[in-house]
Amino acid sequence: MALDLSGYDLHEHRHCLTARDLTRHADLFQITYLSSDNRALAAHLLDSATDLMHAAQHLMRLFLFDGYDPTRDTQPGLTETERLGVLTLASTCAHNAALFLQEAQRRRVHRTGSGWDPITDPLAD
Repeated sequence: MALDLSGYDLHEHRHCLTARDLTRHADLFQITYLSSDNRALAAHLLDSATDLMHAAQHLMRLFLFDGYDPTRDTQPGLTETERLGVLTLASTCAHNAALFLQEAQRRRVHRTGSGWDPITDPLAD
């Protein structure tokens, strides 16, 4: 089974980020898009975290169900090197998603008006 992980080539996929990296990323986003408030930034950070969690979930499924079964003469599945690469990539995505969420929580978002707001109060009753 040939495995091609070249689709996961973003910086967020390949490197375990730090809180400082995420702060720089958020500041650069605000400068690039001239965001005066944090609403667009929080939406961007949450969207990035969602994408990373989807990637981590897909990779973990690939890691767990790669077709390897030593008791049967079927497809050999992933090699140990490929399995390590998939697991490393999945854990990196999950780690970075958590950092994106933390940065989104750290950036204060003010309400634009009264009523329910999905960013500041996502679980309103």
